[in-house]
Amino acid sequence: MSSFLTTADSAPMYAIAMLIVTAVLLQSFVFLIRAYRRGKAIGMDPGLLKKTVVTSATFSVVPAIAILIGVLALAPSLGIPVPWIRLSVIGALHYESSTAVNLARGLGLGELPSSRMTGGDLASIMFGMTIGILSGCVFCLFFFRRYQGRITKSAKGDPKRADILMCSMFLGMIGAYLGDAVSYLQTVKVSGQMRTFNVLPLIAFFTAMAANALFTYLIKRRKIRWLENYALSFAMVIGMISAVIGQFLFPNASTFLN
Repeated sequence: MSSFLTTADSAPMYAIAMLIVTAVLLQSFVFLIRAYRRGKAIGMDPGLLKKTVVTSATFSVVPAIAILIGVLALAPSLGIPVPWIRLSVIGALHYESSTAVNLARGLGLGELPSSRMTGGDLASIMFGMTIGILSGCVFCLFFFRRYQGRITKSAKGDPKRADILMCSMFLGMIGAYLGDAVSYLQTVKVSGQMRTFNVLPLIAFFTAMAANALFTYLIKRRKIRWLENYALSFAMVIGMISAVIGQFLFPNASTFLN
């Protein structure tokens, strides 16, 4: 494992990561400048434009913290550059982590982090993560307009139906993650390694769910509107913190491998 991490955290990998992140930042900066100039050209108030820029930058802070935590969470398994690249482009922690784990199982490595990981395994996992996330881009490029048209048409005919469809999709996704968390309550052999009983996924799941429910209450009932842009990120961070605390509270029920 140490030799693999030496490769995963090597100078060339950091150089590749910094090159990609720099390209993303430059692209964002170019669009920011063009949007600002366009706003002035159509007569928008410069003060309002500056306020919008500052507000957008502020709203990006907490999601960035969640992404940083995601990089640190994946670092023991994949090193720092790979998660940094993935979460800086079109990535999300829940997708990257679950995809990496499933690919590792498919490669016969068991759970992550794995002592049997090699450079070839890292390349395979990163390739799989990248190809998988591209499916969303391909769908949006070729099918999203038609999909959006049908959703809009359905919403005009029966607004409640569209809400039910979106809520059902979201609940299905949540149910899949809950099922995965529940699966850790049993001791099973995965790719030749024994995965032991673990309550941390459930602790993180229900703590984050409770936190998000509290934020929703504060937004809708107490009219704390600024929380709307932070609720999900705050809930993610709280869930992660609860998992760390749970590791100390339940040391015998928080080990992944035996």
